[in-house]
Amino acid sequence: MNPDPVLPGSEALLPVLDPTIMDQLLSLDDGATGLIREMFNLFLEDTPPRLEALHAALAAGRLEALADTAHAVKGAASTMGAPRVRQVAQALETGGRTRTWPQPPEALLERLEHTYREAVAGLEGFLAERA
Repeated sequence: MNPDPVLPGSEALLPVLDPTIMDQLLSLDDGATGLIREMFNLFLEDTPPRLEALHAALAAGRLEALADTAHAVKGAASTMGAPRVRQVAQALETGGRTRTWPQPPEALLERLEHTYREAVAGLEGFLAERA
């Protein structure tokens, strides 16, 4: 199911981690977790500054910068198999480009931070199960 990204909370209908992506990432490393760990470390390193940049862009009314940064978060989430993060980042990106928001952008940014924390916990659990 691909929920409508404009409905508040619709990302909850998606899994925290996409099992197909996780399987693909494992297969790229012959079933080992080294590649996923490296990618996860980059996700942990890159995403918090991007979240800060989203807050700053929103506060300054720089919607193009907000859209560009949300696009980067969306790409990282897609690569990491985090569909909830991807969907909320997509809503922020679209809103920044079209100036049409399914809900206040501040609420979307709060949802993005929440789904990011969920993804981090999910990835930590995924890796712990395979340690």
